[in-house]
Amino acid sequence: MGFPSFCYSIIFPKPFVVVVCLFDRMRFVLWLTLFYLSRPFSSSSEDQLNLSSTPYIFIPPSSIKKRLSVIDFGSFSKGSTDREEQAQCAVCLEALEASHEIRELGNCSHAFHMGCIDEWIDIGQVSCPLCRAQLLPDGIEEMSSTN
Repeated sequence: MGFPSFCYSIIFPKPFVVVVCLFDRMRFVLWLTLFYLSRPFSSSSEDQLNLSSTPYIFIPPSSIKKRLSVIDFGSFSKGSTDREEQAQCAVCLEALEASHEIRELGNCSHAFHMGCIDEWIDIGQVSCPLCRAQLLPDGIEEMSSTN
């Protein structure tokens, strides 16, 4: 007893395969035509990407670090025992203790170890690792671009 020596594949007639391939090509050409017709007619790529509405402002990491406050976690979590019991740094996943120095973010009020969030900022990130809110409030970013 061994494996059967016959094949279970279905053999389609060649005209049927040609017709199916032809329909597939026609579907692709129709899709391509509709794609190009639905695009806006504009000569400049800036209009298509809408770059002028959201200008990019570079803020040096040292400026961001200066504007974020450094506090002890014990003073940050005063009045809330829930924060002390469950708190952990989302960057390194270690527990936040009362003696640890932390940085509180400007928009979302999340807190991280000072060293962890400093490394996050040094690699060019300008948003909270948890909720992706900007690290600094909008007014502070504009002040730093004028300095």
